[in-house]
Amino acid sequence: MENYKICILAAGVGSRMGALSENISKAVLPVNFKGVISYIIEKFPKEIECVIAVGHKKETVIDYLAIAHPERKFTFVEIDKYIGPGSGPGYSLLQCKDQLQCSFILCTADTIVLEEIQEPNENWFGIAPTREPERCCTVKIKNNLIYQLDDKIKCDNKFAFIGLAGIKDYEEFFQALEKNTEQINGEIQVSNGFKKLIEKKLVPIGFTWLDTGTLTGYIETNNNFSGGEKKFDFSKGDEFLYFINGKVVKYFANTDIVNKRCIRAEQSLKGLCPEIDTKKDNFYSYKKIDGETLYSVLNNQLVTDFLYWAKRNLWTKKQLSTDEQIGFTHACKAFYYDKTMKRIEAMEKKRLITDSENCINGVSVPQLRNLFNKVDWSYIQNGIPSNFHGDLQFDNILVTRDKISNLQKFILLDWRQDFGGLVTYGDVYYDLAKLYGGMTLSYQLIKEGKFSFDMSGSSIYYNYHIKNDLLEAKEIFENFIKKEGYDLDKVKIITAIIFLNMSPLHNDPFDNMLYYMGKAMLHRIILQKNENKEVSLNYDESKTGNWTNESRDYRSSL
Repeated sequence: MENYKICILAAGVGSRMGALSENISKAVLPVNFKGVISYIIEKFPKEIECVIAVGHKKETVIDYLAIAHPERKFTFVEIDKYIGPGSGPGYSLLQCKDQLQCSFILCTADTIVLEEIQEPNENWFGIAPTREPERCCTVKIKNNLIYQLDDKIKCDNKFAFIGLAGIKDYEEFFQALEKNTEQINGEIQVSNGFKKLIEKKLVPIGFTWLDTGTLTGYIETNNNFSGGEKKFDFSKGDEFLYFINGKVVKYFANTDIVNKRCIRAEQSLKGLCPEIDTKKDNFYSYKKIDGETLYSVLNNQLVTDFLYWAKRNLWTKKQLSTDEQIGFTHACKAFYYDKTMKRIEAMEKKRLITDSENCINGVSVPQLRNLFNKVDWSYIQNGIPSNFHGDLQFDNILVTRDKISNLQKFILLDWRQDFGGLVTYGDVYYDLAKLYGGMTLSYQLIKEGKFSFDMSGSSIYYNYHIKNDLLEAKEIFENFIKKEGYDLDKVKIITAIIFLNMSPLHNDPFDNMLYYMGKAMLHRIILQKNENKEVSLNYDESKTGNWTNESRDYRSSL
């Protein structure tokens, strides 16, 4: 059967998804790095037209499909009422009626099934077992035919409608749906049309149903597809990553991030990162490049090769005018100090943290504000203007090979959009500290859940796994920093600041671990400085409460 269409209802707000659906349609939320709606579409031949009902965050559905499935034919129907009384799947489907004057398959945008989907050569109804019939449209079956539908009522029915059906007799279906606009829980349901098809013959078909329409169901489905029960959710709610049809697709709730990243890819990072092939509002994409992350193929020679590659190709210093230098200093202050204070405030509000003395892994650590008073912020903000990546760690460095010479090459992934508002240059120390942070803490192993955190009162315990190859890489990097005339202590301080900045952006318990790890790391550096008589920065609490620089050579070497 070829003369049929697919109708996907993707207009709803996803109210059961929490904050995840605030900025993006639930139809486009990634499951194992692929949008939910893609799992539906890929069940059908490419020549079959897809009619998509859109409403909430409709542009995210339209743009994602244009990037992920350019070979498909889509007809988008904008639903004028997708929330509130009188809305609902039945209402959305009625608004798609003009585009569905043929047999069609109906699917809600939060339904994934594992089995093949039958063509609509008969009227059929997708079902799966349920323990909560009052929350669903459920069925009574006799002689392998549905003879009754009970929509969201308490009953003893064992099987629920999963939001997937084949509609052969579309004219009778729409006539019944138009005639009966009775609302259930304030919405017009599709069951009003299917009750008519019972008279024609409505066949139940069982499916393995993965419901992504609730936060719990979405997380479980993601785990099922990725094998991620033991993995830690490293994702963020305002950005998503997709791998589909040979492309890498990035989504950001903030379109300014997309615009600036594309500008940087086309200008300052041209030839160092993938070439952007598509940009649409909240999305950009590029062709997937064969290779492995530096984390995956780490060895001492590769680390050395990368550092000197970065020195030659990435960290090119910028000569600034007097006005530009003033602007750069302001950007460093905004980036290192102002942003840090806002992020710490956000983290303490998020986890109801009171800034106090803690015992962290057996060491007494004073208040964070007390530690900050001992940092010479003017020194931290005295950066070196340079081209930069902005999130430089081994997961964002792709190792590939030249097709002709077979020599190893490096490609930079997931670069930052700006540095304190500056797009063309930033502080090289930020890249150095980002690298150092990724060698101190293996983000690869964090994603695998290989860390622990516990807290009792003011006592904190955390632990994490790290491999020998990363420890060796860290030693190589420290030697590189010293050899190139950079200040390792400054790198360490900024690394601690980075961990604190990262903390509110991640999920529990990693957010807590980052906060207290950053605090403990900052404390440790201060102690080391005060105990080392050869260091040129000494803390004199009785005079200024800040580090003072007693050696011009120390700063000039930067």
